[in-house]
Amino acid sequence: MEKGKPEITVIPGLTSLIPGLTRNLLLCLAVLCLASALRGQDLPACVHPEASALVFPGDRSAQDSLYARLDSLLATGQGNLNVWHIGGSHVQAGFFPNRIRDDIDSLTLRGDRGFLFPMALAKTNYDKTYRITTTGEWEAPILTKASKLRRPRYGITGYGARTASPDASVAFRLNPDGGDRWACSRLRVLGYGSSERAYPYVLCLADTLRFAFDSLTCSYVFDLPAPTDSVLVRFAVPAGEEFTLTGLLPESFRPGVNYFASGVNGAALPSWLDKCEDLERDLQLVRPDLAVFGVGINDSATTAKDFKPEKFKDNYRRLIAMVRRVNPGCAFVFITNNDSYRYVRRGMTWNANGAAVRKAMLELAEEYGAAVWDLYGVMGGAHSVEAWRKAGLAKADRLHFTDAGYTLLADLFVEALKADYLSQR
Repeated sequence: MEKGKPEITVIPGLTSLIPGLTRNLLLCLAVLCLASALRGQDLPACVHPEASALVFPGDRSAQDSLYARLDSLLATGQGNLNVWHIGGSHVQAGFFPNRIRDDIDSLTLRGDRGFLFPMALAKTNYDKTYRITTTGEWEAPILTKASKLRRPRYGITGYGARTASPDASVAFRLNPDGGDRWACSRLRVLGYGSSERAYPYVLCLADTLRFAFDSLTCSYVFDLPAPTDSVLVRFAVPAGEEFTLTGLLPESFRPGVNYFASGVNGAALPSWLDKCEDLERDLQLVRPDLAVFGVGINDSATTAKDFKPEKFKDNYRRLIAMVRRVNPGCAFVFITNNDSYRYVRRGMTWNANGAAVRKAMLELAEEYGAAVWDLYGVMGGAHSVEAWRKAGLAKADRLHFTDAGYTLLADLFVEALKADYLSQR
């Protein structure tokens, strides 16, 4: 068993054979197992698990409607629930959302793993749970950094890479460990050519595939000859043309919970709202049933005097309106900021805005009938990050978490989500 990971035994194929009532009973037992395993851990004194619960300052009907859909999924083994987790560096590297995805997978039916992108092209850190390689010359300016390079139209991944190379390609493998956890029967290539003469094509299982163009999402769709975890995408780029890649979306059509993560180092709400002009269009690919909002640490990275809660809330209102235009019934969970330090010219200083962000998120949750998961409270509030660093849960920058810290937080978050679900059954 992976260190720190509650052991939940799942019998392959069992969920397709048992009635819905039994499935719900197994879910209850699995959640209780997760909760008891966490309680049984020798948690450092800096961790406050009593603060780890979903809080609803106002109406909770959207969350309860989400649970009703989960009931149907568990009872019938049919359909999908789509979760969209958006944030900054906590999300980009993948460890935090991947652990949440793993915990959810261990409790219900597994869907798809969401978007891929070759982040190494942007010379930044990346999710190591899948393997992705490229050939050819590419330019990939980062959304949140000043660049002399011409910027692409960013979308839901927050990344874009441009090529004019006739030998350009991107290849991925979903199971680099050799397992069979992930597979896809369809691939969507997100991006655009400088003209119709520049386009992607796919080499898969000895077949060369041409795309069908989805005009709603402006994505290139490839139906694969058989389920696979490995695909090679090449690009037809004639002289004088170029193609810009903004993401890859493997799809399997299997029932379960699909978990999509969008994270860019340094991203604040204006990064997503004002610089990702294709974000709302790309949300059609997700149509989230639950949006997990983890944006805020970079919005608050300023003095207490300069942080404007009303502006922060107005930006979230814009994001919520965008999501609701795609799915009016979407439920929302806000994750409050961790206690942290922020960068200043001569080093780092304590970020005094953690409590203000929590207050703003509680007010938004009351306004929109959303939930809040209080990461700030789980840490112990103001000046708690130093104790987390000493316990090996936060990194030396006192801004990011260690792998052990992200593991613990993800486990606590999923326990809170599932405990709330059970409390309503």
